Formats: sequence, structure tokens, C-alpha cells
Amino acid sequence: MKLEAIFETLAYAYGPRGWWPLPSRAGEFGRDEWGYARGPSACVGPGGGERNERDRFEIALGAILAQNTSWRGASLALAALGNHRLLNPEALLAYPSAGLEGLLRPAGTYARKAAYIRALSEAWPAFERSPPERGNLLALRGVGYETADCIGLYCYGRARFVADAYARRILARLGFCPAKAGYEGVRLYAEGELPFDAIYLAEAHALLVEHAKRYCRAKPLCGACPLGQSCAFKRSYRG
Repeated sequence: MKLEAIFETLAYAYGPRGWWPLPSRAGEFGRDEWGYARGPSACVGPGGGERNERDRFEIALGAILAQNTSWRGASLALAALGNHRLLNPEALLAYPSAGLEGLLRPAGTYARKAAYIRALSEAWPAFERSPPERGNLLALRGVGYETADCIGLYCYGRARFVADAYARRILARLGFCPAKAGYEGVRLYAEGELPFDAIYLAEAHALLVEHAKRYCRAKPLCGACPLGQSCAFKRSYRG
């Protein structure tokens, strides 16, 4: 089975995922109570006024806060920032460091992440004047490949396959990539096999996250997996 067919199967199994979630917009028209869009995933793209800039900044904050933790922890930290009206770079930079770290506790490593989002806030006005290239994002403190690609994809519509740990695990188990393949190797492979379109790749990322949460966990639940017929790992797994 080709990689594109895998995503067709996942889309049929799970439906549209509506990433990137925005906790500050939870319950608004077109979004559910957790801030997910009621429909396919989407990219904000550059420009579009103050509402879009706020959405971009919240997505970028979420991409940093989600590092090495669950989305639940990151979303709680984002909600705390929103409750204190800190979902803009100027207000965030003016906020006391100790107070900021306290708001970020649900996301873990809060002192480090406070420094990371301050660095993002300092760079943000330049990014809004001229959408950043991948290298500009990677130059920021605390931003690696995955975070840079999430920001580039969801904030600015730059087509990237997000080869996060979930994606690498699933593609390895399906036999598309070696089990120890690194981020860039998997990203480049997938981008060569899939439509190089930002909206498509955003939904692909969201579908892989959903599949990893439901079935393709570190200790997998292979029994009812919708990809079971295509998965060599399932055929050999004795868990």
C-alpha cells in the first residue's frame, strides 16, 4: 500500500480532525469545546488582520508548550495565558517572569518554556512583517525541527510533513521507514510520496496523532487497528 492510501484509510476511520486546536476559541462558531475546528485541519496563512495574527501566535505558543508533554498540559497552559490576556507578544514580554512561569506549570519544564516563548515573542513582530523561513524559526531558542515545521505549516501555510515521534513510529511499523530513522529522513521521504500541499499535510499530521493516541501507542492496541491489514508490525506483534 502506498503512503497516500494510508492517509485515505485514516481519514475514513477518523474523519476530519480540525487541527490546530485553539483553546482561546473553544465553543466559538465552527469550533468545539476544546478549540478544535469542526472540519478538516487548516492553516492560518500570512496576513488577514489582528484575528489571524492572534491565532498564529497562539498556535506558535502551543507548538512550544507541547514539547515533551501532552497536549492537555499544553492547552491548560495556553488557557492560563489567555485568561491573563497574554496571547500577544507585547503583553507576554511585559509580564513578570515568576508569574509567567507559574502559568506555564501545566506544560512542564516551565522555566525553560517561559524563556522559549519570550524569545518567540521578541522575534514575532519581524515574523509578522515577513513570514519566517524554516531557518529563521530554527534560529530561535528552544525551536527544533518539529516545532519549526508546526509553526511554519499551521501559522504560515508552508508545506511540511511533521515527522514527529508519532509519525516516525507509525511509518516505521508500517514498513515505510527504518525504525531508527531520524526526523529529517522521514520528513523528506514523506514529502516525496505525498501531495506537497499545506492543507493536506496539516490533516495528515493530525490523523497520525489521532491514530497514535488510539491504537499505535508505544504498547500498541493492534486488535481493531484500521491499518492492520497493511501493517507488518501487527502480523509479528505478540503483545
